Amino acid sequence: MTPICPSATKVELSPGSEHCQLRALAQQAGLDLDGHGNRVAGMAQVLGYAHQGLPSTALLALGAQLHDIGKRHIPTEVLDAPRRLTPAEWTIMRLHTILGLEILCRALDEVPQDVADCVLLHHENWDGSGYPIGLSGAAIPLLARLVAIADFIDALASPRVYKSAMPPDLVRTLVLRGRGVKFDPILTDLALRIWPELLQARAQAGLPHAVTTEPAILKP
Repeated sequence: MTPICPSATKVELSPGSEHCQLRALAQQAGLDLDGHGNRVAGMAQVLGYAHQGLPSTALLALGAQLHDIGKRHIPTEVLDAPRRLTPAEWTIMRLHTILGLEILCRALDEVPQDVADCVLLHHENWDGSGYPIGLSGAAIPLLARLVAIADFIDALASPRVYKSAMPPDLVRTLVLRGRGVKFDPILTDLALRIWPELLQARAQAGLPHAVTTEPAILKP
């Protein structure tokens, strides 16, 4: 069973003050990293709508906005290192999933399980090589699998201090390369079929920088 904070539970969103607090936290987190969370949320929702049997899209949007909130506790010298991370720095960076869930558990009396899954498990890989737990295949919750693809797309297509933005065609190639390795094969195929819609959703969510064709130096 996925380790979760004691307050994580299967709930539906309500207009109560607790979920208003969750929405407010997500709205703030969505603006972090030049709006990365908002762009991931836009793409994840489009991919989710295209996938039959999707659970609550409201929780998907919130989880996507919040997925990287743990990076607030990653030292700036690691988060914005203008080069590849060292093994020690990479160990610190990987903690952002756990730190993100801790932030939610401390800030909220009740954390929807779907949101917790997105925050904690969006770096789990289909082949079991991801983190922080090493889940594989369908054991990775669906919403986390959706966020993983959207997160990957925006991370590559956005400029950072350590890399230039990648052009969409190259990003698409790398998504395909991750099929069955990093990503759910079915969701990967779906993402590639609706690629123009994903890019449109990303742009509509707010894209502060244009993509370039300059070589990129990627973190691990």
